[in-house]
Amino acid sequence: KIADKVAYTKKDGGKTLICCWESTGLAATLAIPYAVKYEGISVNDAAKSISQQKPGSELDHETLIKLSVWERNLEEESIAMKEDVTEIFPGLNLASFHTLSESSIVDHGIDTVIEVSHELIDIPAANTVLHIELDEAATEDTFNKIADKVANTKKEGGKTLICCEESTGLAATLAIAYTIKYEGSSVNDAAKQISHQCPEAELDQETLIKLTAWGKKVEEERIANEEEVTEIFQGLHLASFVSLSSELILKNGIDTVIEVSHELHELMAANTMMHIKLDEAATEDNFNKIADRVANTKKEGGKTLICCEESTGLAATLAIAYAVKYEGISVNDAAKSISQQRPQVELDHDTLIKLSNWERKMEKERITEEEEVTEIFQGLHLASFVSLSSELILKNGIDTVI
Repeated sequence: KIADKVAYTKKDGGKTLICCWESTGLAATLAIPYAVKYEGISVNDAAKSISQQKPGSELDHETLIKLSVWERNLEEESIAMKEDVTEIFPGLNLASFHTLSESSIVDHGIDTVIEVSHELIDIPAANTVLHIELDEAATEDTFNKIADKVANTKKEGGKTLICCEESTGLAATLAIAYTIKYEGSSVNDAAKQISHQCPEAELDQETLIKLTAWGKKVEEERIANEEEVTEIFQGLHLASFVSLSSELILKNGIDTVIEVSHELHELMAANTMMHIKLDEAATEDNFNKIADRVANTKKEGGKTLICCEESTGLAATLAIAYAVKYEGISVNDAAKSISQQRPQVELDHDTLIKLSNWERKMEKERITEEEEVTEIFQGLHLASFVSLSSELILKNGIDTVI
């Protein structure tokens, strides 16, 4: 952390000062990591240099011993990564954070860099940089982000490189997420492949355990969705995100795809794509958007498919919004209908509660609008949106609808 902070400040044209409440000698000793990591100076030479410049500072010997061990680890990693960049899976490359350079990115035709670090380092040579916080690296959300970023880059004909500030082994371990989600590989098989291609990279055991648990979830979803596309309501279909493809869309005559995900994945076969942010999916605004989109597509004689990057159950639950708003089906009845048609899908309970609250609001609006159309000024009428229909417009002789 000290070495990186000094380097970042220096890169921005700034100066850094280090001090210690207990001992100036300890502060001076802790300044050595910068010289080792970024200047290529040995611990011994850096210590001699400090002693010459600040002879009154007594360097901390225990810290010097720890620095020497850390220095050897850095040196071993640099030696291990003689080949700057290693392709561990097709389109996915691994590099040591400390040997990574603009020239190596350009030479290897890298488009996207996934950087696992405490703070983002700007890499102008890369078209896209995905920053993963080092302290939050081994989470299911991160596994999905990494896998999706590699898949999207690969789909566009590009290459991805992953690196980690603390450990190349952790970067290699996180790369396994892509093969689990998009290549159908097991954690064990992917780990063996990495160890074969990059034997010096020591995989992170704790992250491997988390990847294994996440891999089981991904596999269970694949198995649960043997039937790739299910029509859960007339004109509205459900599919597993991992099974989604242009071929699937064409085969089922899908016109509109509603995708619930962190970032949109373009599907050329779909006429219309609607993106719902995964972190903000269960809101009344989105319930209305989803319901309206399905209704509009249906009105034009088309079919809609809904899918979710994280959970087919969440996609199925969000689909209920259409049934409530346009089919007059209650949340409970819609949930039962989905469970009968797709019994393996586990509906999202938090979203069901929010849908029930939204349903009650809409019902209150229907009740309060007993008089469907009210002339509030001469020639200007007011109607509830949920009661609006072609029949109502014709019945009241309406020419313009705002």
